[in-house]
Amino acid sequence: MSKRLRSLCLTAAAVAGTLSVATAGTASAADPTCGSVARVFTVQADGDLWLYEHAAPATGQFSWAGVRQVGWGWGGKTFAGPDGRVYNITTSGELRRLRFNGNGWDTMPGGGQFQTIGWGWQKFLQAANRAKITVDADGAFYTLEGDQLRWWRFDEQTGGWAPGSGRVLDVGWGEYDAVAASGRGGLQAQDAAHALHRYRYDAATERFVVHDVVPEAGWAGHGTLFSPGGDLYYSVLPTTGELRWNRFSEDTGWQSVEGSVIGLGWGTDVDVTASTSDCSITLPVPAPDGGQPHVSQYVPMAADLGTGDRYVVGHQNQDSALVSDWYDPARNWWYRTTLGPYAASRSMLADGSAVLIGAKGPNGIDLLKLRGGAHESTTSLRGGMGRQPVVVRRANGTLAVYSIAFAPNADRGTLHVREQLPNGDFLAWRAFGEAARYSVLTAITRGDETTLLAHGFQVEPNVFRHLPGTAPASAGELTATGVVGELTLVQDSTGRLLVFGARRTDEGIRVVHVRREKADRTGFEDDWQSLGTFGTRNAWNEPVSAQLLANGTIALSVPADGKPWVTTSKSPGSTEFLPWAPVEVPQNTWFVEPTALGLSRTGEVLLTADSSARARYQFTAPAPANPATPLQFGTGKLLGQ
Repeated sequence: MSKRLRSLCLTAAAVAGTLSVATAGTASAADPTCGSVARVFTVQADGDLWLYEHAAPATGQFSWAGVRQVGWGWGGKTFAGPDGRVYNITTSGELRRLRFNGNGWDTMPGGGQFQTIGWGWQKFLQAANRAKITVDADGAFYTLEGDQLRWWRFDEQTGGWAPGSGRVLDVGWGEYDAVAASGRGGLQAQDAAHALHRYRYDAATERFVVHDVVPEAGWAGHGTLFSPGGDLYYSVLPTTGELRWNRFSEDTGWQSVEGSVIGLGWGTDVDVTASTSDCSITLPVPAPDGGQPHVSQYVPMAADLGTGDRYVVGHQNQDSALVSDWYDPARNWWYRTTLGPYAASRSMLADGSAVLIGAKGPNGIDLLKLRGGAHESTTSLRGGMGRQPVVVRRANGTLAVYSIAFAPNADRGTLHVREQLPNGDFLAWRAFGEAARYSVLTAITRGDETTLLAHGFQVEPNVFRHLPGTAPASAGELTATGVVGELTLVQDSTGRLLVFGARRTDEGIRVVHVRREKADRTGFEDDWQSLGTFGTRNAWNEPVSAQLLANGTIALSVPADGKPWVTTSKSPGSTEFLPWAPVEVPQNTWFVEPTALGLSRTGEVLLTADSSARARYQFTAPAPANPATPLQFGTGKLLGQ
């Protein structure tokens, strides 16, 4: 950029004859609305900056209200943002912010006509990268860097970049050579074949509302792409110099295959861009909190760390707050922490000397870290999800978080995932699979591959497989299920996955069943195997708790007849289980809620259960060396007293 930018001469250039302004009809919620003109800025080869006013941006007619020169000596890369903001990257890599107010250029902080807001942006001057930076109607920057899409926002009130600026929203963008924003987070990404891929990012929930959709009705006749907002787009065809207009709809795609010609002789400009908020459109966005989740059962979670710390976390008798009990090796059980109004939680992972808990709160999905019995930190993942999250850790150490989102007043949910990168940052939420009446997600990781089961009311469990950096892929259904409530996934000593659930008989009795993964891991076997009846009415509640023991067997527990009942497989990899046996509980205590099995750091089996009197107990049993020996639990320890 020339130094003459510091003292811009704002004398108006010759104004073209004013043409008639198109008058649009009454707009519906799905129609774009525009001001009287859309402002289009062009930088010509000699460095002159011109402002053109398109008088029919909503309808795409060849109608212009005026043109004037508003600057001289412009170089580098120029692109526009909302409300007259214009950005320029100089040849030295400075990112400068200016604003044209209709009569002249605003005075920026410090007294000049531009404000330097960044350095090191010169990569976007390269021919291959000039179309890889864009700004939406909210002023958010999107940059395409390698295979990553990044998000930025400059806070004009504080004079600095907003928290989270520069974060990676998505990966796999290496196939695109251009990106253009329209409206709030609407993006069109162009691939090598010139096909346009639709994305829409909602910053409030940090979630892609639309992700990689190529409509059947495409726009074949486009070149350089930019937008005045409202999902209206302009394009300069370099071969003909034509300026073309088109409109995009998330329902029907592009309005025209070729677009409408609204100008001629535009092929010699260095940069052509438009103020990104001159038009707007109302599109559905998710509610930030996702609504109150349906939680069929509240299940305690336990973790025993190598440091000797032991945590038991969960809701007690459907209290709104998560409660954590902590065992300090020096002081025994002694510390109880209330973690706030979290409606649901299903995941707790050991994290060195701390534990990490995934929970749905009033502001979305949070990851809570506890250390030394106390709350250490909260990582907000937002999302607008309507169900409790499931969190897994892959072999590369990164996390993946899964949940279900619902549109307002809808009973069909869409599965979503948010992945962690090796540097600790999280990608944006993105959807996968087809919408259905899902209510529960179950997941387990084997190496870097995660297997998920998604099921719910009148929905056969759907199986998905997920590798880092990819979209979860459908792997079929568990047909003829008839399962009541939630399913449980566990990996046996041979590496095969087992699914446990309670199936209801015609008499209304819940009988625990198992379904095994095929030996070649291509899916699950067709039939369920009953694990036998016990007690007066078998399992009183679900999900079934399952745990792989050190001796290679699988232990199970469910509540029945007011006590936890347990069984183990007869040998590692066996399809047969020992008879169910009750755990002896303290006198006058009654257990009806789901239980949780786990392992201590020394290999003991831990069984955590909440009594009907709002008391939490943990029972301990040595892991028998002989797999055929049943588990023998001792008297339970009352926690949180």
